[in-house]
Amino acid sequence: MALASDDERPVQGDSQRLQQDFRKEQYTADNLPAAFWDEYPQNAEENADMAAINAILDDSTPDERAETYKGQGNDALKRGMQLKKKFYLREAVGLYTKGLDMGSALPQLLSVLHSNRAQAHIMLNNWRNALQDSQRAVQLDAHNLKGYYRGARAALKLADFERVIQLCKQGLSMDAGATELQQLSAEAHKQAKAAAAQTQQEAAREMVQRVPAKKLATTLLSRGYQIGRPQLRVGTRKPYVDEAGSVHWPLLFVYPETMQMDAVEDASEGDTLADHLDAMFADEAAPLQWDSEHAYTRNNIEAHYLSYAAGPLSIEQLTEAFHTGWPEHGEEAEPSRYGEKAARWIQIDESQSLQDILQCGDHVIPGVPAFFVVARGTDFRERFLSQGQPLL
Repeated sequence: MALASDDERPVQGDSQRLQQDFRKEQYTADNLPAAFWDEYPQNAEENADMAAINAILDDSTPDERAETYKGQGNDALKRGMQLKKKFYLREAVGLYTKGLDMGSALPQLLSVLHSNRAQAHIMLNNWRNALQDSQRAVQLDAHNLKGYYRGARAALKLADFERVIQLCKQGLSMDAGATELQQLSAEAHKQAKAAAAQTQQEAAREMVQRVPAKKLATTLLSRGYQIGRPQLRVGTRKPYVDEAGSVHWPLLFVYPETMQMDAVEDASEGDTLADHLDAMFADEAAPLQWDSEHAYTRNNIEAHYLSYAAGPLSIEQLTEAFHTGWPEHGEEAEPSRYGEKAARWIQIDESQSLQDILQCGDHVIPGVPAFFVVARGTDFRERFLSQGQPLL
């Protein structure tokens, strides 16, 4: 069974259109009958035909007014479909809306208004609105096959395959021979199957792409490293495992007196902290620009880390961080100030390897290892350590 549109009417023949054009030429723009309007003119309110229509509407019941607007909407929809002009389609939407606003209590009339407005929305590619109108249409009249068909069309465009299948099933329960509904249901099943296959392929590709991140996260956690979210901006740097199985870390050296930072891009877990401080503060190295008093010399500095700087991430969270990158600055969790796992400054034995330092039970690496360097004998060092909590 084919589902013809409520607004489908026989197209006038050429001779009839010629007669219309001939009659139309007998009028001016001011007194042109409403039947010949291509669009509403500026003086529409002064037109005799429009005045007559409004008078009829004023004296009619809500049901009659809704029926009148339905007819006007059908005419606008038909013209819009024939001339392929959106003006008439939008006009049809407005007229159907006016019909719905008249307060009619006739469910079938309201159902047709919603269904026809859905058709206008379909012609305007307003798929979401079309689906909403179609669903309301079949709620008002369960036998409105066009409501099921138009709703299924809109849902298919929205890739809402389950809804397409549901609407088609409901419509076919009213008329098992509705071929358009059968075809839409078959197409929805086909597209749903293709979409599911594509989703599975994308999931498989994503899993393959995550393998390196998962492997790295597994290795680090199995060796006793604890890693949390960054407390400082760390960019895209992350650890890696070399062919010999050693973990290599990027390091941040923070000078909390000015919050300046130095970075070491690649440090093996077997290195001592002294190895890197010796290189950074060698005699031939340039002094820190902001250290006007030359307090930061190799023999006068000490390094600290912040215990429990962050909450340890699970293997899933760490895999996600290594795969997609650390969250943007500003999403970090603040270190705890109280309790057994309160954040405290811990002075580092520079002779220890990075592995020993980073695997301490209270050392949760904040994204990448961060060491805080201060100069002995300075007022700042005393304030820094006396606070007993982070200065970040």
